[in-house]
Amino acid sequence: MAVIELAGVALAALLSENFVLVSCMGIGTRLRAFQDPIDALRTGYCLTAVMVLSALLSWLADFLVLTRFGWQHFRLLFLCLLIPGIIAGLRLFVRVCLPELSRRMDDNLASIGTNCAALGCALLISQRSYGLGSALVFALFGGAGATVAMASFASLREEVSFHHCPRCFQGMPILLITAGLMALALVGFYGLHLT
Repeated sequence: MAVIELAGVALAALLSENFVLVSCMGIGTRLRAFQDPIDALRTGYCLTAVMVLSALLSWLADFLVLTRFGWQHFRLLFLCLLIPGIIAGLRLFVRVCLPELSRRMDDNLASIGTNCAALGCALLISQRSYGLGSALVFALFGGAGATVAMASFASLREEVSFHHCPRCFQGMPILLITAGLMALALVGFYGLHLT
């Protein structure tokens, strides 16, 4: 039964509750992540790592400290301080231990600080009272779903010529319509449960 529940959480995070297209939480990343597929993948990897670490640390803090002492009203403040702390610690760790990786990924990690998907993931995990396994699965597949959405949009933007559409739709309007159609495709999975 637990495997089926985890699979349901994974499918929900990946498809019907996609952080970028359905919840509109991962849009705070820099614009280049939606234009270059390689940059979209790098940003997605960084976002997934931050989401998993924040899910682990926020679940532990929520379970061991905030709930035990009745400090649930400090949860949002704690999460708002935890996410930038994780990003700063990850940037420092990568800069010291893996300097070549830091050269390529530092801008992507810095952009996660303005991305509300990591904070939204940790807050949703806390509000839904997920267990530790479900929280980690939700964060991992939520990050993977955001990565796929950003990479798909960037690849579509790179491959398809949007210049053959009517003049009034060229530029940002056709990009917003495309993003809306991608979101509608994922909303079709809403309500999908494994039972």
